Amino acid sequence: MCGRIVQKSGPLDYVERIFPNPRRLFADPAGPRYNIPPGTRPLTMHHLAGDFEVDRQWWTWRPSGSKYPMNCARLDKILGNKWPWKMLTGHGRILVPADGWYEWKPLTDEPKPPKQPYFIHEADGEPLYFAALSNWRPGAEKNAAHGFAIVTNDAAGGMIDVHDRRPVALPPDLAIQRMDPEFPTAQALALLEHGLPETAFTWHPVRQEVGNSKYQMPNAIEPITVPSTDAPAF
Repeated sequence: MCGRIVQKSGPLDYVERIFPNPRRLFADPAGPRYNIPPGTRPLTMHHLAGDFEVDRQWWTWRPSGSKYPMNCARLDKILGNKWPWKMLTGHGRILVPADGWYEWKPLTDEPKPPKQPYFIHEADGEPLYFAALSNWRPGAEKNAAHGFAIVTNDAAGGMIDVHDRRPVALPPDLAIQRMDPEFPTAQALALLEHGLPETAFTWHPVRQEVGNSKYQMPNAIEPITVPSTDAPAF
């Protein structure tokens, strides 16, 4: 996972898939985002303050005493109860709704090859729910010290990208369970091994402009034609 996600749907679109009859309206003045990098505030869903909330939290977490901000949390480290994730598994469970994410595939075997970006999304076009861990608490600043990291499974296979990893996207029913603060921590951890399989996704090449996170046009996710001589082998 190279760290770019898409949230083109509105908050209510994400909520309605897991709560078919929501009793609240969720508005977001920021509107759709087609190229969200770490170090910004994507939409998140959680019960961190008790009630169910949809808000924007800081994507990256820098644990106290660490020099390095983290935007991804490896599943094997989480399941192994390793630092720093063991501090968040009991009370920092959140979801990051998304319509997909980007990955880049090298086009040649050169040392610094050109790369082709791809947009990966759910095969039926439904929203995805990425498991994440947050250090935010009510009243805290939404910054790197109180940010979140998206859970990635480095053993799942990376589909088209060069990495053997991808975000853990949970089916709606499991996403609801994991987000519930009353759901036992051990069982919530076990749910992370039941992310959507590779067959749930599809992908296509997109324009090179998505390499710049400032590119937020709707056509960022539209498929393009890659010349056959340059197309990567699957």
